[in-house]
Amino acid sequence: MQHLFSDFNDASAEEWKKKIEADLKGVTFDQLTRKTRDGIEIYPFYHDINITNEISVAKENSWEICTEIHVQNEKKANELALQYLQNGVSGLRFVLNGKKDLSVLLKDISIKHIYLQFKLTGMPDEFLFDFTAYLNTHSLKWEDLNVTVIHDELNELIQEGKFKFGEKEFKHSFLNTWNSCKANNLFIDAAIYNNSGATTATELSLALSQLNEYLHILDDAKQIAQLKKVTVELAVDTLFFEQISKLSAFRNLAELLFNQYSCSPQLHLHCSTSNVYRSSFDSYSNLLRDTLSGMASVIGNCDSLIIYPFSNKEDQVNLSNRMSRNQQLIFKEESYLDKVTEIAKGSYFIETLTHAIAEKSWEAFKSIELRGGFIKDAENIINKLKQQQSELITHYKEGKRVLVGVNKFINSSDAPKVITSENITNSGIQAISISQAIIS
Repeated sequence: MQHLFSDFNDASAEEWKKKIEADLKGVTFDQLTRKTRDGIEIYPFYHDINITNEISVAKENSWEICTEIHVQNEKKANELALQYLQNGVSGLRFVLNGKKDLSVLLKDISIKHIYLQFKLTGMPDEFLFDFTAYLNTHSLKWEDLNVTVIHDELNELIQEGKFKFGEKEFKHSFLNTWNSCKANNLFIDAAIYNNSGATTATELSLALSQLNEYLHILDDAKQIAQLKKVTVELAVDTLFFEQISKLSAFRNLAELLFNQYSCSPQLHLHCSTSNVYRSSFDSYSNLLRDTLSGMASVIGNCDSLIIYPFSNKEDQVNLSNRMSRNQQLIFKEESYLDKVTEIAKGSYFIETLTHAIAEKSWEAFKSIELRGGFIKDAENIINKLKQQQSELITHYKEGKRVLVGVNKFINSSDAPKVITSENITNSGIQAISISQAIIS
């Protein structure tokens, strides 16, 4: 077997280029090359000359299948959670608005054996007090759990354009929350960047800068040694290979950032399918989009994943929820994507793209830091995100990019109808849906 290829000579990159141009009768290599929104060139083929040495963070390919439950009624939310857990889900995200009865919400759920997130829309103090009391009642400790509390005021700064109570109060509130939450787990909610239409390099640079602000606060407070885990949420879209490379690039960049603080927390990448490309028209197409996004997340080595339902129509809710769960179950139970470590390792294309994205993102991150960091540069960040959002929408409106069923191959029985867009009164950045933006 070792002599199988002995009769074939190695082909150089230049020889491959000449062969391509000869077979395509005059079409040049440059004509086949395209660029990403960040200006990274994508070549028609890759060779080992494209590979550069870089940090590689190895990780087993296992992830938590998660679902999100918005809690209005604790009893109904509990029933849903138990149903999902009995049907393959291994992680729950509860979205809480206001005080909730945790004894009802978590009844019969063995929180010690699942991945658990609480996303808080209000101030965290009351929840943390109630949850600690719940743990004490059930003889549990924070360190016994795989739990994350999501309350990211820097995310709110970008979405609202200002702090709720001011920068000084934000830092004080963050440290209070950090000291009250004994999980030693920092959460960075960076999904808004992709969901608002940012380029990949912009998205990663902002996630890094946001993370850096929190690390800096902990370092100043002499508490960074307590940091055991950092959870970062990134939204993943349908640019399959770019999204795989994005996750790998972020792992490498986060490792570089941790090294600057001489800390080595576990990095947990939580992925969610992007809202940008989800269409309310011809909505079954979203199943294909979400499959691309979900597989990119898994191949990019996410640690947990939410695939959002393909439709929010009332008559499709049950089917949508079931499909969003079953897509991930197929990845594991039928496609065996959890049985291979570093699935994309060795791909010249993906490794080259990972390196290029990491370089662009790191340079953009350093530019933000030179301007004073995430908080000081917030206004400039918001303006940049709005500009990239506007450019992306324009590309779809002009047909330079395609959203199937919306601006091309329109389903006549479920065609887009002109709607009136809502007026946004704050000065921050908002998530968008291309299907709605095109026809607004």
